Amino acid sequence: MKIGFVGAGRIGSTSAFTCLQHLNVDEVAIVDIVEDLAVGEAMDLAHACAGLDKYPVIKGGSDYSLLEGSEIIVVSAGLARKPGMTRLDLATKNAGIMKDIAGNIMEKSPESKILVVTNPMDVMNYIMWKETGKPRNEVFGMGNILDSSRLKERLFAHGARNIRKAYMIGEHGDSMFPAKSLADFDGEVDWEKVENEARFIAAEVIKRKGATIYGPAVCIYQMVKAVVKDTKEEIPTSVILDGEYGIKDVAVGVPAIIGKDGVERVVEYDLTEDELNSLRNSARILRERLSELGY
Repeated sequence: MKIGFVGAGRIGSTSAFTCLQHLNVDEVAIVDIVEDLAVGEAMDLAHACAGLDKYPVIKGGSDYSLLEGSEIIVVSAGLARKPGMTRLDLATKNAGIMKDIAGNIMEKSPESKILVVTNPMDVMNYIMWKETGKPRNEVFGMGNILDSSRLKERLFAHGARNIRKAYMIGEHGDSMFPAKSLADFDGEVDWEKVENEARFIAAEVIKRKGATIYGPAVCIYQMVKAVVKDTKEEIPTSVILDGEYGIKDVAVGVPAIIGKDGVERVVEYDLTEDELNSLRNSARILRERLSELGY
């Protein structure tokens, strides 16, 4: 099993560390425009693995040929979101980065599934899909699983127990919303308070420490695991829709089954009218931004 990472920053390196801790990985490749950073992270990760009596091959550098043969490539490279910025503010600058990464991946490891993390994630996910020309099941984005983790944490903080299902869906951004009709837990909560806190809690983390790291890393690991172990888990995922929920030609977060082929199926629930309108509103916002970027 080989996993590739494009981006050796805090999210890329911590995600690689989390995957190495919890999966039996044969090889990891880390590519970054800053070669010394990628090499240094690879060395550090190898030392950490030895402490766990694991000895995978871990390589770092700026050469995309390192990614060859990766089962899945996690893309987190790009400009980071700063305090006061929305994810969509990053779109124009990171779009160019995605185009370059897409070309390099298709040249060196065209068979790999691609998990997009770079913000604004839904927009970057769509651009990655367009620029690679890959089937839509092989390019998908990490966002709503993280939003859903934050939702679960807030639900628990406000009295929910035995949380069996709690999904944030839509844009990985300000128009995200909880699919309350799908929620399954014990207890009662103030949904308005929970929703408001869950939607904006990431901005609070960024304000206090500069970035979100551990939450994304664990969620990336969960999605990588679903692919490499073929778990066929239902995970809220940014998917290029083609008619599901009445939405086409845009990437937006919905529940999906994730397995060895990537997005194996979009799960179409009977959402309430308000939820369906909110999902379509997210898609509209994202489509407008894609149009501004020439897509």
